[in-house]
Amino acid sequence: MHLFFTALLIALVAGILEWDIYGWGQTMISRPVVVGTVIGLILGDVKTGLFIGASIEMIYLGTIPVGAAVPPDATSATSIATALGILSGIDAKVAITLAIPVAMAAQMLQMFIWTINTGLMHKADKYVEKGDLKGTDRLHYLGSFLFFLQGFIPAFLAILFGVDAVKFLVEKMPAWLTNWFTVAGGILPALGFAMLFVMMSNKKLVPFFIVGFAMAAFFHGTLLSVAVIGLAVALIYVNIILENKDKTKAKAKA
Repeated sequence: MHLFFTALLIALVAGILEWDIYGWGQTMISRPVVVGTVIGLILGDVKTGLFIGASIEMIYLGTIPVGAAVPPDATSATSIATALGILSGIDAKVAITLAIPVAMAAQMLQMFIWTINTGLMHKADKYVEKGDLKGTDRLHYLGSFLFFLQGFIPAFLAILFGVDAVKFLVEKMPAWLTNWFTVAGGILPALGFAMLFVMMSNKKLVPFFIVGFAMAAFFHGTLLSVAVIGLAVALIYVNIILENKDKTKAKAKA
């Protein structure tokens, strides 16, 4: 019974975080780094939650939705992977690998919800023709609420029925396979960052990448210190560009 209420609580929170994407404003609480931290806070292990959330965030840095091409659902993946990782006691890097199949399954549920909403739109058109604005409002709220279920249903089922299954699999899993999942969990964030770098790289930005990498790798800089110094360098770079533009305008006027 304790697991049931835990699954219900996590599912409610996961549903609210998922709802943010299409439901009520996209305040970015649906981002993996936030989702992992919140789930970790609820389950009493913020460190693991933040680690898993930040790692999945790195995986999705280079993926963006374009039209109907929507990447696998990172929000549901993070909430479920974090909860299963903490509740089952598996290694955090192994838990990260769970996010990929979970995200793809949640994506299929998202497509199903979109299909339902397409029918609701046609129903709303009929209400508009009749001048029934309250009817269109009800359909709007219903269509929005379905995205709450997108986060709620997978999380509830996965935690209620998946925790013991994950524990059993980890106990029976050979050491070499566990090591493979651990290595894969470490590679996936690097792959996501590489995708982002390929998308954004140009000769003007490469020096910043080299400096940041050197600071983090060779001088053992923390993520926060590297980010703060990177911000300062970026501001200097922007100021130089603005000064050059002002000088160009001044010469043009002269």
